[in-house]
Amino acid sequence: MDENIIMETEKGVLIITLNRIGKKNALVKDMYSALADAFDRLDSDDSLHCMLIKANGDAFCAGNDINFFLEDYSMAKDEPVGLFLKGLETLRKPMVAAVQGVGVGIGLTILLHCDLVFASEDIRLSAPFAHLGLVPELGSSQLLPDLIGHCRAMEIFLLGKIIRANDALTYGLVNTIVPIDQLHATALEAAQKLAALPAESVYETRRLARKPPETLNKHIEDECRVFIRMVESEATQAILRRFLKRKKKS
Repeated sequence: MDENIIMETEKGVLIITLNRIGKKNALVKDMYSALADAFDRLDSDDSLHCMLIKANGDAFCAGNDINFFLEDYSMAKDEPVGLFLKGLETLRKPMVAAVQGVGVGIGLTILLHCDLVFASEDIRLSAPFAHLGLVPELGSSQLLPDLIGHCRAMEIFLLGKIIRANDALTYGLVNTIVPIDQLHATALEAAQKLAALPAESVYETRRLARKPPETLNKHIEDECRVFIRMVESEATQAILRRFLKRKKKS
């Protein structure tokens, strides 16, 4: 197991903790492998009925590590990101999130696949894909406008609007705002309540309430084709290198 991902179980809940604290839990290739394995475990283990995703440190997830984009990033179906996407698309069992601090890019878009989201007062969610020469991913180009409306979604995707606690609650991105010292305990309690309910009832309710997997899959495939084209373009590579230089100087 990757040390940047901690996997535990408790009362029917698979608990996933992002643990790359020094990099604000920015995702790299091995972390995607661990997350894909977690989805496989959740799907195949009948004693597990729910997933909780949370993070150590003062940030939930700063998105993808920029070096990952510049080195060997791939969304191929047999690569870690592709396997992660497949697990997310076909997820039957509910997922709960506990979010503190920044959630950038995938740190925001993964919440659209969760069924309950608890957040601390200091959250700052953003998905400034256009600023990096990229496009939305994880089906968010469809899921976010469906949830909060087209204009609000474009303000986030194109203008890089930062969503703070009150807006996140108003938009329906989170269920409730929780004091930071109670965040993880509150989210775990909710996950365990879901895990204790009649399993098939929960799974079928989730399925009926969400878009059909084949619809989401087709949309994500389209996103992936465009995303990879943008990542590999000279213009985007230049933007990403400049971003890294600015970070090193700051």
